[in-house]
Parts: sequence; C-alpha cells; structure tokens
Amino acid sequence: MLMWNPSKLTTAGKALLAKAQAGQTTIKITKAQTGSGSYSSGENIETRTALKTPKQTFPIQNKVISDADNTVILKIAITNKSEDSTLSTGYDITEFGVFAQDPQKGEILYSIATASTSDYMPAYNGVLPSVINMSYYLEVSNAANVTINSAGALALQADLEALETRVTLIEQSKVELLAARRKVGSSSATWERVGDAVGMICKAAVGNGTVQNDMMSHYPFSEMRPCNLAEDRTVNAYLGDADFQWDGSNGDVMLEVPLTYTGRWFETDADGVKWEYRGISSGPIGHLHLDHMFTDGPDRRISEKVYLPIFPGSLSSIPSGEVVALKLESKAGAFPAHSRNRDTFRTICSTKGDNWYLDDVWAMHFLDTCFIVMFASSNAQAILGSGRTEFPEDGTKGLALQERTGNYITVAKDYGNRFAVGQGISIGAGLWSQSLAADRRVTKIEDSSEVENAVCVYFDGDPVAIKTTSVLWSSLQPTGATIEMASPNGRVDGKTNGMSAVRFLWIEDWYGNMWQFRDGDNIQRWQHYYCNDRSAYADKVYSGSYFKVGYVASKTEGYVKEFGYDPEWPEIEICTVTGGSSAAYFCDYYWQAEGGEVVISGGHVSDGPYSGPFSRPCYNSAAASYWNIGGRPQARK
Repeated sequence: MLMWNPSKLTTAGKALLAKAQAGQTTIKITKAQTGSGSYSSGENIETRTALKTPKQTFPIQNKVISDADNTVILKIAITNKSEDSTLSTGYDITEFGVFAQDPQKGEILYSIATASTSDYMPAYNGVLPSVINMSYYLEVSNAANVTINSAGALALQADLEALETRVTLIEQSKVELLAARRKVGSSSATWERVGDAVGMICKAAVGNGTVQNDMMSHYPFSEMRPCNLAEDRTVNAYLGDADFQWDGSNGDVMLEVPLTYTGRWFETDADGVKWEYRGISSGPIGHLHLDHMFTDGPDRRISEKVYLPIFPGSLSSIPSGEVVALKLESKAGAFPAHSRNRDTFRTICSTKGDNWYLDDVWAMHFLDTCFIVMFASSNAQAILGSGRTEFPEDGTKGLALQERTGNYITVAKDYGNRFAVGQGISIGAGLWSQSLAADRRVTKIEDSSEVENAVCVYFDGDPVAIKTTSVLWSSLQPTGATIEMASPNGRVDGKTNGMSAVRFLWIEDWYGNMWQFRDGDNIQRWQHYYCNDRSAYADKVYSGSYFKVGYVASKTEGYVKEFGYDPEWPEIEICTVTGGSSAAYFCDYYWQAEGGEVVISGGHVSDGPYSGPFSRPCYNSAAASYWNIGGRPQARK
C-alpha cells in the first residue's frame, strides 16, 4: 500500500506562496508527477527543483477545499493506461511532485513528497488499467483562489466516474474479499484468514459424508458447477439435472468457473513484518485483478466462463473423412491417456473444435490460489489426503513366481496384497514396462494354491503369456473414483490414504495418479516464458506471444520454500528457493535440469510425499513422453 511521508513545499514553492499571500499572484496548479527516485533519511527535499527520476505525468482531476481555508485537496488518478499514454515498464512509486506556474520563473516544482512505503505501478497488461486514486493536501494562501490548469486533462476522467459508480455498486452489493496471508519466511504451512474469510470453517471430507465448508456458499465457489459440456461448448446438463452423466455420454465432464478476480501481493505491516497475501473476489477490489485464466489472445479477450476438466483426459476416436482422429475427453470410467508428448496432447485437445485447449499453467495457478484461500494452508496432502501416490511398484517383489498363459499373475503375498480390486495394473518385461498387458483392471486377488506365501492377482482383458521375468506393477488408475462423494473437496475412503483419490472443487486427481502436462509455459535454461494467447501455444518458443517471466527459477531441486514474484504477472508462481519439506512452507517438490523445457504438475501413483498441487518437475524436454504423464482438455466461452 502506498504511504507518504509529510509533503513539503519546495524553496520555489515557498517563494510563490509568499507572492500569493502578498496579493501579487494566485496559485495555478499545472500538473502532478510520479517518480522512482531514492532518498536518504534526513535528506532535505525542499531544495528540489525536479523529481529525481520522473516516470509519469498526470493532470489534476479535481480540487476540494478543506476545512482549513489555506489548504486544498487535489484529486489525482495515478494509472498505467490513459488515452494518451500506456506504461510499458513498471516501476516503484517513491516520489510525488505537484507543479505550479510562477509568473516570473515559469513552471516550478511547488510541493514534493517521498514514500514511506512504496507501491509498484505495473506496466499495462492489456486487460484492465491499474489505478491509484490519490488525495494530496496542499498548502496555499487562499484555497478558493487556487486554479487548475486543465490543459491536457487525463482522458481517464470518464473511466474514473464509471469506476466510482462501480465502486458504489460494489459497496451496495457487498463484494467480498476472501483472502489469506502468511508471514514471508515462516516455515508454517498454515495461513491466516483475512478479509471476509475471517471466522470461516472449511473442512474436507473423507468418504461420502458431508462436512462444514463455509466458503462453498460464497462467490466464486458457490457458482462453480460440474456440467456436461458439448463440443460446441453448450452446457447439456448440470450436476443434479436428471440427464447429467459422469461417463461422458452427455458431453465432457467439466467444472464451470465464473469470472473471478484474484490477487497475490506482499505488504509490510507497522511492525515491519512482511506478509504474502492471496485473495479472491467477484470484483477488482484492492490488489485484485481479473485472473488471467479468463483472458486470452493479443486483444486480451475476456471469457465469462472457463471450463476446467474434472477428470484426467482419456482418448476416444472420431471419424474425420477417411482418417480417424483422436480426441481427449474428461469422463469417468476410463484409463487416462499417456505416452504422448505435450504437443500431441495439445493437438488432440484442439481436435474437438474452437476454444478447446490443453489445460494450462493459468488454470494451475488459479486453483492453487483457490485452495490457499479456502483452506488457509499450503499443505494439500494434509488437508485433502495423500492422493493416489502410494500404489505398489517393485521390480523385484513384482516378479511372477509361475509361468502361465492366462488372466492372472502369481506374486509374493506381501506384495500382491497391497493391490486392490478395481485398480489399474500393467505387466511387462521389467518395472514400468507395459509390453505384456497395459492398463488392465484387477478383478480378484486370492491366495495361491500352488505357491507358498503367494497370491494370484486376476485381471480383465485378453490372456497374457506370463514368464518369470514378467513384472506386475501399478500404472495409471481409471477415472471416476470420486463420483459417489457428497463433498466437492476431500478423498474417497479407499484401501489406504495413499491409494485413495482426492478431489478439489470436484476435480479428481488434482494431484496423484498421473503427472499432468501444463501448456503456456516454455523453459529455456531455468528461464520461464509464459503465453496468454492460447492459439499461440507451441513448444520451444520464447518470443512473440511468449514473454519472459521477471525472475529465473531455482537451479537446485528440493521442496519448495519460496516462489518468485513478478509484479506485472503476480499469479505466476515458479520455485526460486528450495529447502522446505513435506510439512513446511509449500510442502511439495520441485525438480529442475538445465535442459528442462516443459512443466508438469501433480504427481503420479508412486510419488508419495513429493506430490501435490505445488509439485512441479521442470526437467523434461518438449519431446518427453512417458507412461505416467497425461493431459486434460480445457474449454472457454
């Protein structure tokens, strides 16, 4: 928040005031100016004739005569966008000057103030202007005689009047600020509720019961609804409608998310303690801006609704002339697609038509903010559950103990009993090989009558020629595990916590089960380049629609301790400092490599405590294609 030290009349300003008091002239205010100059403690600013580092010039919007006859209150709108100018480079506002016309000397710096707490004015992002409405108290001889030179008046005046109207409406409709904050540097994963979130109780469910979650009745969460979405982006049904279907037969199963404003910012309190804030609202109040999940393209087209995939994407085919084209669907009851690179996932998402994309980093950051605000925590595994992250995988214990051709494999009892009926498995010539059977479901587990201390794990599909070199292991799990849950947040009551699917805002396997490709972020030697034009998403592009994030990612892997901060794109969170743990700071793991080119998120079936929404491997090349990485389709209106 911008806070000023007491303003001072300059030496030239005092001389002009003396002339006005003697009746020789009147005070004619010409303009205001902001700057980023640095001032030392005790520096005499009264001798200044100009700001040290002027950045922007503004007209005076209005004046108000105060109760004191010799004081006038000037109204100034500090903004990064007007009809005449657009701020292309952001800066810290540290100094402010008011200029006046002296009949002998011409235009002079009349009054100056330095900031006790500076504020950042970002470059205009093409979406909404940033505006600081300022009231400046100015000493004059007779407030009634002060005139304002309106030449070149800021064209934003009409916008400000509209803003005042909007603010009035906001006050009348009580737009809420749901927010949380944490002390910067604190190792605790617990955040403090602030704003309208104070006193709210938000719990996550285990199993099919209901729990208290106050935030689900407040915007935007109250307006988020699972739905069946047609390929033309028509909503066919909402959850609760008679024709709503989880299996995709009535359209992709998506979460409809309404237009939302979010914020991530830092403030230092009166005790010198620095805080990081995350906030959500239905309007642009305080530090909040329209979340960039809702903007797209060079003209920053705004989408009133964005549709996020509830399930990991699975494949189906559609005829396209004589060619069969693949498409990616969000539906229950299917194995997630995998073993394709990010570009291929991007292509099969766009097969469905206009405004279908691969789920991206903007949605990832948006959901992170939603979680922190809702649960006042950055430890998702402690709140929702471990996720599907502790499934059995062992290249030695998983070896077959008998050779046969059939629909079961015999393995060591202590290993086989860790599996569960209905789960997904694969069998191959070694761990993580799917050469014999890929993405099968376990149908039965029973003790072997032929081998001691062994069990037979039965599976569906065609018979398999099992050898003693064959390995049974847990691959990606079928979608739909959470559809019987009553709560939109929590985990199913499965065999173990680490084998139980989680959901957040109905989104299944928000982390766990599979790693998820995230589009819109290209990496080159630890430098991330983001894109907010989804039609321009492509691999290995670092210019044009892609812009450089204002900091470099950590070159050391480990649990996330700090995310970087770019004030022009504050929602972007890339690990810059490691050294946390699975229970401290952000509680999730970050991987890196000099040759990393793409980002994935979440964690797969055996990643355990390394998993979570803030878990980001950034070491894969754009060609990466593995059994444990998939994607999800996203749509927008």
